Amino acid sequence: WSCMQCNACVEICPVGIEHVPLINLLRRDLVEQGAVPGQLQTTLEAIHTSGNSFGEPRRKRARWAKDAGLALPDARKEAVDVLWYVGDFASFDPRNQQSCVALAQLLEAAGVHVGLLHDAERTAGNDVRRAGEEGLFGMLAEQNIELLAGCDFQRILTSDPHTFNTLRNEYPARGASFRAEQVVHHTQLLCELLDEGRLAVEEPLGLRGTYHDPCTLGRLNGIYDEPRRLIAASGVELVEMGRNRDDSFCCGAGGGRSWM
Repeated sequence: WSCMQCNACVEICPVGIEHVPLINLLRRDLVEQGAVPGQLQTTLEAIHTSGNSFGEPRRKRARWAKDAGLALPDARKEAVDVLWYVGDFASFDPRNQQSCVALAQLLEAAGVHVGLLHDAERTAGNDVRRAGEEGLFGMLAEQNIELLAGCDFQRILTSDPHTFNTLRNEYPARGASFRAEQVVHHTQLLCELLDEGRLAVEEPLGLRGTYHDPCTLGRLNGIYDEPRRLIAASGVELVEMGRNRDDSFCCGAGGGRSWM
């Protein structure tokens, strides 16, 4: 249960041993036996009941947008260019909500027609699967794939690396109606908008900063350059950490560890 599913061991192994899938299989067996840490069990039950790891009522899923005065369309009811799959932490964590509001304002300024699933969104299930609860993951994936099949969109946007990984790499293989390349991370979309001239930096920040590569965005999906391009474009001098890109340190929250 200490494994964070960060894939660093697989990345560095000189003989190509894939430790992470093996650990995940061991976890599935423990879940079937009921030998699950208490905090993890509580979270999995909350996800089964409410559709999110915070155990919050579904009606609060998009409250951050309403509180900020943002009128984001319901992608279940009208066609949108971009369907924003927000994710649990971005929907319910106060600090993440501030980032959501800022991203929504940028998309509005760039004229992107973006919509939400509102109270119908459920967790995509990336960490449910990494914690060994394959049955619950299968249920979530089936429900979400059916929901998305009823929406009219060109691309799916998310800012959560874990949601990005599951939507892009696992849902298409389970019969989703969209292709992997239709799923984009917000850093990819913002770079596109800058390149097209639909967004511009009017007041460079003139700061020095660093960037931590999330394991799931970097090692598992190879997205390293877009976040750095945005940092540079905003007028921040990037000072790299000693360990970066595919050698980045894991934050410690992957694989269900944030729930344990």
